[in-house]
Amino acid sequence: MSTPVILEDLQAAFPGWRIWRSSAGRLWATRNGRHLTEEEVSRGLHQMVDADDVPGLARLLRDQEDLES
Repeated sequence: MSTPVILEDLQAAFPGWRIWRSSAGRLWATRNGRHLTEEEVSRGLHQMVDADDVPGLARLLRDQEDLES
């Protein structure tokens, strides 16, 4: 998968997440309609992640997908 370059690309690449930019300019993503179990959290999954830029958030979301599989 190529690295998303804009927010719309990021949302298309990770449909299981709701992605937005805060008023401070930071990017955030939260899982759509899915709450993690304690076991999933103990394996390193996160309900919400944040990053400074689109490539950084893409990396975090890919890491989350890898942990889920």
